[in-house]
Amino acid sequence: MNKKVLTVIILAVIALVILYLYSFGPFANRRHAVRLNPASLKPTARQIASQVINVYHNKDSKENYYRIAFPQTWKVKAGTAAGSYRFSFNAGIGSIELVDVPDNSTLELFILSREEPRLKKNVPGYERKGFKKITISGCDAYSLKYASILKGYKYENIRTYISGQDMAGVVTIIMPEKESASFAETINAVITSFKWEN
Repeated sequence: MNKKVLTVIILAVIALVILYLYSFGPFANRRHAVRLNPASLKPTARQIASQVINVYHNKDSKENYYRIAFPQTWKVKAGTAAGSYRFSFNAGIGSIELVDVPDNSTLELFILSREEPRLKKNVPGYERKGFKKITISGCDAYSLKYASILKGYKYENIRTYISGQDMAGVVTIIMPEKESASFAETINAVITSFKWEN
């Protein structure tokens, strides 16, 4: 066989192996690594009435900058995707993420036709408790409340979807059902503090 042909075949095989490794193999995750903006994790402390809050300005995802405030006692860290946070407080946990709503859908239709069926399938003991349209910082939003069961305990889940120019912001809070009444005012303050900044 000709040396040039053999060299081309070997280079083609090497290229295919590299393509496989970066598409489906162990290097696939590196290709999708998320670069988080360090400024997104530096809150500004503010005093409101008798409580100190931390205001986070998320600048991870261009065209989807937003701010949100948490009580200073809550623990907040970066989520796994750009534009996301994970947080915890003494009664529960939560997250904030950005979701892409298809252009051929409305936020309400997206929640009812895609999100809720996914939750029903994946959340043990899913039972809808409420769904309503609200306004947060001048944007249309929808609040979906549902119950779930984990290890025999009943939890209250609140998912609030806030419409944006490019994506929707989703604030999720999960806590034991028995704690929900005592934290209702604080949770409402966190959710309604969400504001798009672009």
